[in-house]
Amino acid sequence: MVLEDEQVTLMALKGTTQPPTGSLLRTVPLPRGTCSGGQPQQKVALGDLIGDLVVELNLMGAELVVALPAAACTLRVVEWPFDDWPEQPDLALRELNPDLGLPYPISEAYTTLVPLPSRDPSRPPTSLVAIAPRTLIQAWVEVFSIAALDLVCLEPAQVVTLRAMDQLIAASPPGELVVLLELHGDSAHLLLVRDGIPEFSRRITAGATSIERELRTCLAFWQRRDPSMMSVRVLVFGPAKACNQVSDTLSATPSWSVEIVDPSQQSWLNLVGIESDPDPYATDTAGGTALVRMAGLAAGDLSR
Repeated sequence: MVLEDEQVTLMALKGTTQPPTGSLLRTVPLPRGTCSGGQPQQKVALGDLIGDLVVELNLMGAELVVALPAAACTLRVVEWPFDDWPEQPDLALRELNPDLGLPYPISEAYTTLVPLPSRDPSRPPTSLVAIAPRTLIQAWVEVFSIAALDLVCLEPAQVVTLRAMDQLIAASPPGELVVLLELHGDSAHLLLVRDGIPEFSRRITAGATSIERELRTCLAFWQRRDPSMMSVRVLVFGPAKACNQVSDTLSATPSWSVEIVDPSQQSWLNLVGIESDPDPYATDTAGGTALVRMAGLAAGDLSR
């Protein structure tokens, strides 16, 4: 399940085939105000809606793996003051207690840490850290308790997105800057990744012209900071129509390699059974963002 402020998308995965085989069953819009900034505002209403959806689709007893809304978590990159990654990174992070620029102490947060191997041997061990307030995570746990579902785990949207993109990022040659460009309604999110390390993120105004202008400004800044940058690869994902418009605009710059990411075309997901949905008006309307997150969830350890 992929959660967003505006909607929830559910897909059933069966078996352990590669690529994972799933039925993209339903995307359901959420009533205005039930979820805001990644925080459930009406827990009972959300729990009832999600629980009813699972019953309607005859998925009672299924185990649930969930991607949180992107706004629920804050992303940071931590360079460890050790020769190697700590065996207990969560404990080490809390003992070091670095200033992460959060509006709350790390003692009041849940953290997800992922090692980030770098191609630069001079760089210290580095981890991606996704952080969310404990109160927010507990609120979502309550939602799924109300829905009477078997919740296996909640994962940060940023972590599952990077996991889905891992092969594309890893295939980039040294000196290439990868731009993850996520299109979402009236805004877009830009993330610069250099040698597998997320370096800079920014939310920008949607629209092909606005995105091109913002991207050009960001890349000019990065080129001054990192003159060794040899090439730029832009990976665009989101609703198909918006992706096509943005891709056409950005592709006019010859030095940028622009690619629309479609998990089914990339063979990250094998989607079946959409046509058999009993309600033709309720079939999937999710854009590429939900599909990318689904692929990231499916690529994880679903037994955790």
